[in-house]
Amino acid sequence: MSDEIVEFKPGVGPFKLNVMALLKKLTLKSKNDPVAVVARRFLQIFQDHGVPATQIPRLVPQLTLDKLSSPETLLPALNGDVLEHTAKLFQIRRTWLEGVGDQIYDTVWCYKAPERFFQELATLEIQSVAFPIVALCSSRKLDGKNDVKQPIALLFREKLCDFGDEEIHRYRIFGDGWDWGYWKCRIQLKAMARLVDKVLHDRIPMYQVKSEVLKAVESGNQVPRHCLQGPQLDNMSLEDFALLPEESAQSKEAEELSQVVEYIEYHDLENVAKRALDGKL
Repeated sequence: MSDEIVEFKPGVGPFKLNVMALLKKLTLKSKNDPVAVVARRFLQIFQDHGVPATQIPRLVPQLTLDKLSSPETLLPALNGDVLEHTAKLFQIRRTWLEGVGDQIYDTVWCYKAPERFFQELATLEIQSVAFPIVALCSSRKLDGKNDVKQPIALLFREKLCDFGDEEIHRYRIFGDGWDWGYWKCRIQLKAMARLVDKVLHDRIPMYQVKSEVLKAVESGNQVPRHCLQGPQLDNMSLEDFALLPEESAQSKEAEELSQVVEYIEYHDLENVAKRALDGKL
């Protein structure tokens, strides 16, 4: 690959941005110039979300392509308005964009407060994406009879725009530290998944990732886009563990469902979910 940031290519338009060359140059520059970290992170956050560099001006109208052609033109263009706009666009921490710390997202939580799950969900345009709720796990399968630690991470996604055939999403991460091997976590997860099926009529697909990746996502330190591009975990969904055999041919761990129903009734969770999602269904 060329190290030229702006490549002139006959027949494909006036020029093509080589974002990798620009990132490489900014990475080298940032070792001696902390301000260059801001430009590097700015470009990185678009790349991690699948946004081509040439499309950045569509999402950040304050920037033009000529500003993206070199560190010398990009750095002065990244003023407070641009950084604030970008932080809100992807719902990330502006301080991370400014080079402070490694945490990209402020994570949310709902453990022992299941109503918060549906309240958070209600703030999204959930109709914009096929599966607004996704689960990540580091185990190849979940087993409620095994009390060994089985980490799970929950996240929401919302469509930002389309670039050709590809949807661009932004994410909201739950940092609860869910563990399927711990029965209190498991029952709450099953209760929420059951109501996603019954009230929202949606699935929660599951993807297997490496344990270190799961920890990074759950901590808010990694954009989860690449985690969701592989195959789903044995074609399983989280709600499979929350439905009776007569409700789903994929029903699993049905022996715990009486506890799940009791949990839902104790927290009046079905009404909580319906009230929170009123107008979203």
